[in-house]
Amino acid sequence: MLLSACATNPNAPKQGLGAQIKETFASDDPCSNRARNVGVVGGAIAGALAGYLLGDGKKGAVIGGGLVGGLVGGLIGSDMDRKRCELQKVAQQYKLDIRFAPIDAQGNVVTTKAGAAAAGPSPSGSAPSLPVATASEQGGDASAAADVSPSGPIVGSSLVVRNLDGASGHFESGSDQLTPRAREYFAAIARQYGAAQMLQGQNEPKQRDEILRQLKQRRLFLIGHTDDSGSSALNASLSERRAKSVAAFMRQQGISEDSLYYQGAGEALPIADNRSESGRAENRRVELVEIADEAAFKQYLAGRRPNYQFYRHQVDLPMAAAADKPARPAPAPVVPPLPAKPARPAQPPAAIGQSAAPATVTAQAQEGRAPGLDFGGLPYSRQEASLNLRSLPPTRTGFSLISTARADESVLLGDCTLDRPRATGTVRSLKDGSSYRTQEHLPQLYGKTWAADVNGHLLVLNRLAVLRDGAAPANLPELKVYGQYKPGSNKKPDVSEEPAVNTYLVNQGLLYRMFPSGEGGLRCVDVLFALDGSTSARGGKLIYGSAEARRVANVQPRMQ
Repeated sequence: MLLSACATNPNAPKQGLGAQIKETFASDDPCSNRARNVGVVGGAIAGALAGYLLGDGKKGAVIGGGLVGGLVGGLIGSDMDRKRCELQKVAQQYKLDIRFAPIDAQGNVVTTKAGAAAAGPSPSGSAPSLPVATASEQGGDASAAADVSPSGPIVGSSLVVRNLDGASGHFESGSDQLTPRAREYFAAIARQYGAAQMLQGQNEPKQRDEILRQLKQRRLFLIGHTDDSGSSALNASLSERRAKSVAAFMRQQGISEDSLYYQGAGEALPIADNRSESGRAENRRVELVEIADEAAFKQYLAGRRPNYQFYRHQVDLPMAAAADKPARPAPAPVVPPLPAKPARPAQPPAAIGQSAAPATVTAQAQEGRAPGLDFGGLPYSRQEASLNLRSLPPTRTGFSLISTARADESVLLGDCTLDRPRATGTVRSLKDGSSYRTQEHLPQLYGKTWAADVNGHLLVLNRLAVLRDGAAPANLPELKVYGQYKPGSNKKPDVSEEPAVNTYLVNQGLLYRMFPSGEGGLRCVDVLFALDGSTSARGGKLIYGSAEARRVANVQPRMQ
């Protein structure tokens, strides 16, 4: 199999070694066998390594592992080659923008600038050809994003489907019902993922058995995406219903519902700049992710990370969107029960010192500031309100979720007044609609209580929990503020609510951003957590006051 994978056409013009290697492993022809060739070699190497480690270095175990790895890798790669070639024909027939790219063992969508160019000769000679892989799959355009090389064996693929004709989309306007035309091309796409197509031409019993085994283990994940116009909550809800509609349609085409999952990502995972109409058009898309097995699926979900450079600040959004009253995110995932809600501390934690009594409401009014709690802050400025998100030390725990920052997130994410709640749906099983369960949380963010003294006020965050998968909030936190807190007092909190939350993975850390309703004058709160198990946040900013007299206070909660 290895020899046949690397064979070249004897009638082709003579090529140098470099050209032959490119033709074998990186051909621009969408109907080439490059994925099979890469799969055979990569699978053989990975299998041989596994055999060496599990077989204590015995020669037989190394050879056996290499043969098994090569077989599996070759079958996965061969199927990807077939899909890429057939999907090009679907794209041409229905005038679609279809982008097909492999996913590696670390959950990265592998992209190349070469793939963003022409994908080879078109069978019809007229319609545009299928891009093999474009930089936009990593959240950028071909000119702005760097190539992403595979890290380990290829374990799946990403298929992005968009209409070239914006007037006739996948769905009826404002609906989750597929248009008649969309039903035709999604049926053609579904056939490429069905058992009949995958078994076609496979006469060897061992290969057929391996394909059937893979089909039982694989995961097909339908994701609905929108641009950032309008209500974020409505976008997430509509994109979830549309993703579910496509998943259900694929079930009708014979795909096992046990393997089908869906999510309404809304505006959270843009692949192009939302500041331009062309970018917003690219972001309105349906994505089909095929992953080899459960373990790889978990790794893919954990590794997903948005490109924040394509997020628009609140001031850049249209008035209708900017004026949108912040809505709570879509329902949180179903997670294992968290610790019981902690009661208000009978006395302030030892680490929280007492500062001078805060100014009174009368003093605030004399200074021209809005009534509410005075957190002793400075007048608002962009510089004062923004956290230094690149100040964290490198994480040495081997935790693989955080990748190297690609840009200065301090600029891309701005301060919390420039943001709004970005709602996104949970990953759900088509079989019963249940949320994809996970029990893993980020370090120290698994339902604990965090607290800080801010100019004499006790700020408490109860039930603060963030899932490892995608760094998504496990639930809404409970935010309480006890004005002029005195140890042992029974004073009720001046602020008590469950604010909407955005979470952002940044350089070796997590930005936890809350949007209170305005009680006590609070406008929004940013807290920066390290991911090294620290029990003290690395920093934070609390913004309060009226729109005309905003102020910024530093806040650094500690785990209780």
